[in-house]
Amino acid sequence: MKNYVRIKTLTAKFNYSDRGVLLKKGYIYSVLSAILFGTCGIIIKIAFSEGANSINILTLQYMMSIPIMFLGILIIDSKALKIGKKDLYHTAVLGIVGNTFMTIFYYMAFNYLDVSMVTILLYTYPAMIFIYSVIFQKMQVSFNKVFALIVTFIGCFLALGLNQGIKIFSVKGFMYGILAAVFYAFMNIYTEKKMNKLNPLAVNFYSIIFSFLSLIIFKFPVEVFRQDLNGKLIICIIILGVFCEIIPLTLLYAAIKHIGALKVSIIGNLEIPTAMFLSVFILKEPLTLLQVFGAALVIYAIYNIKKID
Repeated sequence: MKNYVRIKTLTAKFNYSDRGVLLKKGYIYSVLSAILFGTCGIIIKIAFSEGANSINILTLQYMMSIPIMFLGILIIDSKALKIGKKDLYHTAVLGIVGNTFMTIFYYMAFNYLDVSMVTILLYTYPAMIFIYSVIFQKMQVSFNKVFALIVTFIGCFLALGLNQGIKIFSVKGFMYGILAAVFYAFMNIYTEKKMNKLNPLAVNFYSIIFSFLSLIIFKFPVEVFRQDLNGKLIICIIILGVFCEIIPLTLLYAAIKHIGALKVSIIGNLEIPTAMFLSVFILKEPLTLLQVFGAALVIYAIYNIKKID
């Protein structure tokens, strides 16, 4: 009996230790993903300055990402390529509905707003998950949750510079940024609910394939090559494909698998200061202290929404 209790105790300790390792990995994956995503806006802006549009950038990005991911999976874990019909359907929904529309609207927003402002809008998505939870999952609403939600929108108001006048604000840019957030919220919810048991590499690989196929409807790949593909633009596409698509999205899906979408969304707010810092020092975009305060409010409010949950 004593031996049985001892074995059971040791097993519990090992399970707790394994869980701790997985949680630690989840936090690290989420941090790295957020930092890499924070660099996207800078590269997109540079690509736009070379005459590319959002559809062209995405199409080229996916054309490069798919073979790289395929080779990577063959080397790392070839078994990840084998998934069932139901899982394939879920990756199709994630890729076509989530990834495609989120990325298109996200990229288009950069035509009208600064990098830091687009990032602020994107990171209203946890508030959208909160609204979804209230309406569809019948989550109990408290004063603290509603207060945190209001603070989020006040923070966005200040971060967008609306207090300085409507002239510096683009309605189109705002709409594109909000739509990107809506589809990003969908990606997080759908991944956690439908694909939590799938290999993150497989989730990313197949969703990118379906995203690419959906983009062909908008523009056939041959037409993309009619654009002047200079060296600077090609470098931007490579960076976007590897460091803003393959690596961060795979890390994101892995983080959701280990610690859940709610905690990932908290840590993901690191993208906001990352994008702000880079946009000021690389693109020389203007930024006021009040806008920084607005960004801080967004981070604070979103964190508290998830902390309350």
